[in-house]
Amino acid sequence: MNDIPDEEKMQIAEAHKPILEPIEEKGFILDIGGGGEGIIGQLMGNQVISIDKNKRELEEAPSDNLKIVMDATDLQFLDETFGTAASFYTLMYMDSETKQKTINEVYRVLKTGGKFLVWDSEIPGEKPNDKVEFFVVPLQVKLPEKEIGTGYGVRFIFQDKKLISEMCKKAGFELHLKSEKDSMLYFEFIKK
Repeated sequence: MNDIPDEEKMQIAEAHKPILEPIEEKGFILDIGGGGEGIIGQLMGNQVISIDKNKRELEEAPSDNLKIVMDATDLQFLDETFGTAASFYTLMYMDSETKQKTINEVYRVLKTGGKFLVWDSEIPGEKPNDKVEFFVVPLQVKLPEKEIGTGYGVRFIFQDKKLISEMCKKAGFELHLKSEKDSMLYFEFIKK
């Protein structure tokens, strides 16, 4: 059975081409939604603890880092455990309530001064026509030693830079750095 919808049911965004450099962190990095390609695990190796509520996604991730089946809205880690957390195209899969709970949990498990790194996409609030059901983002991810071609698709759930920023601010984060190109977003939030 083919799980890929017809192209007429998809709005395909301009390809995102994020360039990832090694993350400056001496301790463990929490990777929210680290299944699938396991980009953060591939970037930082055994320094990463990837969580995803989908076991199959974690099993498919080609990296050798620690992978734990876990719901991001209920992180099973002590307060202030991590210096850095990352979300690589994960928030786009969450409705607003789930997104806020996840961001609150990330805030809780980060140490004071810790960073929350977010790569994601803006998703328009309106579909271009009635046939379209999915928003698809093609990706060409450049890591220091290789490139990974992939794509992520979701049912339409509005998301923009303002929404992500407001949710992180509500959790207690302070915006440290923001970069956007077309619909591609990158944020660095700091726990104060």
